[in-house]
Amino acid sequence: MGKSKKVIAALSTAILLTAPVSTVAAKTNMPVKATEKKEFDTRTLAEQYLKKHAKTYKMKSNLSDLKYVTTISTQHGSYVRFEQTINNAPVFTKEVTVTVTVTPHGKVALVVSDYTPYEKVETIKDKLSKDEAEKKAVHSMKTKTAEKWMADSKEFGYIIKDGVAIPTYRVIVKTDDQGNEWETYVHAGDGTVLKKKDLLQHATGSGKVFLPNPVESQGAATGLNDNRDKDSTALNHQLKAVTLVGLDGSGYLRGTYANINSKAKTYSATNTFNFTRSSDSFEDVMAYYHIDTEQRYIQSLGFTNINNRSIKANVNTYTQDNSFYSPSTKELTFGSGGVDDAEDAGVIIHEYGHSIQDNQVPGFGNSAEGGAMGEGFGDFLGATYEDATSSASFGKACVAEWDATSYSSSNPPCLRRLDENKVYPKDWSGEVHADGEIWSQGLYEMAQAFGRDVATKIILQSHWSLTPNATFHDGAKAIKQADMALYGGAHASQIDAIWKARGISTN
Repeated sequence: MGKSKKVIAALSTAILLTAPVSTVAAKTNMPVKATEKKEFDTRTLAEQYLKKHAKTYKMKSNLSDLKYVTTISTQHGSYVRFEQTINNAPVFTKEVTVTVTVTPHGKVALVVSDYTPYEKVETIKDKLSKDEAEKKAVHSMKTKTAEKWMADSKEFGYIIKDGVAIPTYRVIVKTDDQGNEWETYVHAGDGTVLKKKDLLQHATGSGKVFLPNPVESQGAATGLNDNRDKDSTALNHQLKAVTLVGLDGSGYLRGTYANINSKAKTYSATNTFNFTRSSDSFEDVMAYYHIDTEQRYIQSLGFTNINNRSIKANVNTYTQDNSFYSPSTKELTFGSGGVDDAEDAGVIIHEYGHSIQDNQVPGFGNSAEGGAMGEGFGDFLGATYEDATSSASFGKACVAEWDATSYSSSNPPCLRRLDENKVYPKDWSGEVHADGEIWSQGLYEMAQAFGRDVATKIILQSHWSLTPNATFHDGAKAIKQADMALYGGAHASQIDAIWKARGISTN
């Protein structure tokens, strides 16, 4: 949300499969340990299938350059993930997932593959050290101050371009003066910067707790003004009393699913956090409550292994009218420019959506369409959360109405809409947030057709079938496969129609 980010399109293919294989079906909703037989069986089945169909996916027949990564097992299916390698080093962002359904005899139902064949591996005479590669990456930032984000932010591997595997370092650096976090690929021989992108997934402003925000609760934007965080009778009237659960008892807003780090350093010896918006502590309570509530909702759908952790949220520590999730630190940051972003539940949940996808598919959104899917999913999650927490019909198919009062003149004010009727590829613009409206409308229409719970469950289940470079087509096919796994394909015809209207095939 907010600033556009440049993404690199990459090869991604998905083929829907029905050929039966034999397996002992996993029946747990938690990740399965590598030593357990169920994971071994599922992994073996996936490997056998890929070997049999290696020619289809242009892989080596013995899968010698595929490294097993993990198996996620749920009561509705297992998702086996592999990483492409060269000389035991990763080919960056190139992964393969195999979806194995739960049936008496087991079935490989879907393969999503980023695997990219190549003709040769470039040789280099003198290989740069990791520190030398980092210096090249920092120099390319053209910024006054840049620093390494993580101790393990430098990794050697390969990228494939025009049939050539290029020895490369992947370096992540944070630029202090610009508030960005750059993933940079540096040629391991001559130090040339091959490509780079900003990893931070931004949001443009947002904004006791609002449920979900004062504009939607009131049913109109009239009389609601930010006025530099000053209280008003109209805004105070929209405050709702809520129960904060899962606190760790320290007196700070730290708990099972949220850990608030803030400018206000909010503390209460009695765990009573009653503030109006004139206090910076108000946004701390908003962030804690809405993150915690969304995670508990996800678990109520039967998912106990999606972002099941206490996520750190930095509130009002960033002065720009922007918010973001960092894949490197796994943290959320909410800016204080315009309407304070953490005053709007739609923005909070949108950013949490990026964290969810990164948790399910690390590195998700490496392709242009994947990036748009990420923004669209965040908008879907924010809009449906707003719908569920407000009794008013004002603001349907709209996200972040309160935050948008600082920059939108529409009625209702909207950060983005989920009913623009954009069609792929006709309305593709190349801007990740605008293109996300193609994806978000399909997701939102699923919620209108099936109900929020069913749609969200199908969508979350589908993510495990995807890869970092997944496309709209991959995503739609994974949604249809998830419906088959969860509901026996009961919604298949509606899913076909919804995505056909957006120009995206599910077959």
